[in-house]
Amino acid sequence: MAIVSCPFCGKKISSKAATCNHCGQGLAEVTPEQLERSDRDRRLKLNQSINNHAMIALILFLGSFLYFYYKMPEPGSLAQNLNYTAMALSAIWYIVSKVRMILFKRQ
Repeated sequence: MAIVSCPFCGKKISSKAATCNHCGQGLAEVTPEQLERSDRDRRLKLNQSINNHAMIALILFLGSFLYFYYKMPEPGSLAQNLNYTAMALSAIWYIVSKVRMILFKRQ
C-alpha cells in the first residue's frame, strides 16, 4: 500500500482506496478525461491565484504611491517611512508573483 495524491483534490490518500477520504470522489471509475479535466481545473485555480496576488500587490503599490504623491508626508516622518515600506514590499510582492507566473507557465 503506497501513499499517492488524489487526482481531484491533490491530498495524500492510500493507493488502494476506492474513494478519496477528503473530497469523496470515486477513484475506481476515473477516466483519463476526468484526470485531464481535474488537472486543468487545478492549474487554472493556481493561475488565477497567482494573478490575484499580483493584482493586489499592484493596487497596494499604486495606492501607496498616490498617497505619497498627494499627501507629501514630512521627510523622515513615520508616515513617509511606512509609505516607503509599503511601496517596497508591494513591489517585491509583485515581482515575486510574476516570477511565480513565469515558472508556472514553464511547467
